[in-house]
Amino acid sequence: MTTQRPNKWCCRAVELAAWTLPAAQRQRYALEYIAELYGMPPRQQVHHAIQVLASAWRLRDALIQTSSTLPQEDIVTTKTPTRPLLCRVGLHQWHIVSTPDGQRYECCLRCEKDRTEQYGTPMAGGSTSGGSGIPAF
Repeated sequence: MTTQRPNKWCCRAVELAAWTLPAAQRQRYALEYIAELYGMPPRQQVHHAIQVLASAWRLRDALIQTSSTLPQEDIVTTKTPTRPLLCRVGLHQWHIVSTPDGQRYECCLRCEKDRTEQYGTPMAGGSTSGGSGIPAF
């Protein structure tokens, strides 16, 4: 017994539905949708493709919502934690940074490493950065 191949227009329709999904899940769902079409009679394939298209945005919202509720530790990032070469050999480019509460410390401009040494008394009037969290130079 041979299985009936899916209609190419139904395949295109379910691929279009998968295109609306987030990129991480797009290929998986497209292949699953096409696999579901195999063995269906042509009329049922059309009905199924229309249902998939109609529910694509709801599935997209659900996938986005579940991916945004994952704990931050579970998300894998591709950024490598490398420091600039000069900072790795100890040649930092230090500058003084003031916090909104008037404390001051040194921070490297390249790798953002900070020194814990305090510089005198807090500055009068608070931060020179205007309280915006931007380091003062």
